This record gives sequence, structure tokens and C-alpha cells, in this order.
Amino acid sequence: MNRKTLSIMAGLALMTAAGVVSGYAQEARLEVHVPFAFSVKDSTLPAGDYKLGQLSQSVWVIRNKEGRPAVMAMAHPDRIDRTLAEDSASIAFERCGDRYFLSGLQVGEETSSIPESKAERALEREMARDGSKPETIYILASVR
Repeated sequence: MNRKTLSIMAGLALMTAAGVVSGYAQEARLEVHVPFAFSVKDSTLPAGDYKLGQLSQSVWVIRNKEGRPAVMAMAHPDRIDRTLAEDSASIAFERCGDRYFLSGLQVGEETSSIPESKAERALEREMARDGSKPETIYILASVR
């Protein structure tokens, strides 16, 4: 194949993927009100109402209900907890000082963790020098 054909095929693949992402993000599985600004990887999101949609077992789209651009998060499935209600959901954040980082999701009996960002690891090291530890904050979400 020549270079032009490859470019056209790559463009079509990207447009298809973008359509899938926007379609899933509109059909959110979770809704949650987060009362503080928080970080997901390198993005900081303001306090507000959010919709979270699962694109695959390990990819989540997080979109502010006001329609601001979506952020994607990689989540690693952790475990199945049969003690949790099938219709329950929560979002976990790690509070490091005055900053909050999305750290996990629980939907029904399944829990997933979000890998720490470089900024979060740096703050945790700084806190450890002071003898303090991050605090985990859970916020209930509604399943849609």
C-alpha cells in the first residue's frame, strides 16, 4: 500500500474510534456529584456532576455533565466482592494534602483501580517524609 492509502485508512479508523467514544460517553453507566476538583492522570477536573461510561473492561470515559471535554482513564479490574449489592456503585479518590486523585471505581460486585499519576506519587513521597499518609474518600454513584 502506498502512503496516501495508509493515511486514509488511519483517518477512517480514528473517526470510527471517536464515534464509538462519543457514543459510549453519552450512554453513561454511572452518575456522580464530586464536591471537589480532582485529577485523572494529567488532567484536573472541576467539582461538579459527572457521567462515567465504560468503553471496555479497562477503559472509562469521564465527562462533566456540562459537556466539557471527556477524559479517559485506564482501570485495572481488582476483584469481585460478593458482599457488595449488585446495584451499588462508588468512586474512590485519594486525598493527598489538598489535592484529590481518582483512584478507583466500584460497580456492583466489581472493583477496579486507577493507576497513580506521577504527581500523585510525588505528593505521597512528600507526605511520607512528614509522616502523613493519603486518605481514601468514597462517593456514592448512581447506576444508569
